[in-house]
Amino acid sequence: MEDPVVTLVKFLVTKRLAGNSSTLMVVKEYFVDGISPSSISYKYKISKFRVRGYIQRVTEKTRNSYLASLIIKQVFPAILEIEPAVIKVNERYVCLLCDRFFDNEVTIENHLRRKHEEHINKTVKYVLESIKESSVSK
Repeated sequence: MEDPVVTLVKFLVTKRLAGNSSTLMVVKEYFVDGISPSSISYKYKISKFRVRGYIQRVTEKTRNSYLASLIIKQVFPAILEIEPAVIKVNERYVCLLCDRFFDNEVTIENHLRRKHEEHINKTVKYVLESIKESSVSK
């Protein structure tokens, strides 16, 4: 079984590389800021069931919501520094790593996981190392 920290960071890195910043903000606002799913859904104009789904996925990855909040609080600044590997052009998504076009976010996330896993792993390693460096320098 994979380490919960690595699993959660990989999930967040994949979302960021796919250009899905709204999911990152939803997760951060719930776990770090303590905002309710209803308020978050109103703010981002998504259903509260989708918000709860994101919360459920994060909690399953860490098996503990308190641990999830601690991890997210630590890694969130480093996650935001990552440049997305995908841009949206005329309602389609373009992978900047291989110049392929995709129709939706789900497809692009699957593509990143399958074809660019080494890039995801390298980015996860970078995030984890930057967190270790910041905790040592404190």
